[in-house]
Amino acid sequence: MSDVVKLYPAADPDEVLRQAIGQYDSVVVMGWNKDGAFSGRSSLNIEVAEILLLVEIFKAAIISEVIE
Repeated sequence: MSDVVKLYPAADPDEVLRQAIGQYDSVVVMGWNKDGAFSGRSSLNIEVAEILLLVEIFKAAIISEVIE
């Protein structure tokens, strides 16, 4: 695991998703949908425990400011 979590910001959420095509073995997508409700999706090859781990790793990276 890398020490730096790299973000790839874009103005448009669709562009963020386009940039991610072919880059990952498994994914979790979370965000606010067009109705303003929280929504999440994931690929079928990832377990709930792994999703929680990814969320916690990302949260820790944000708190400790190791996001590039």
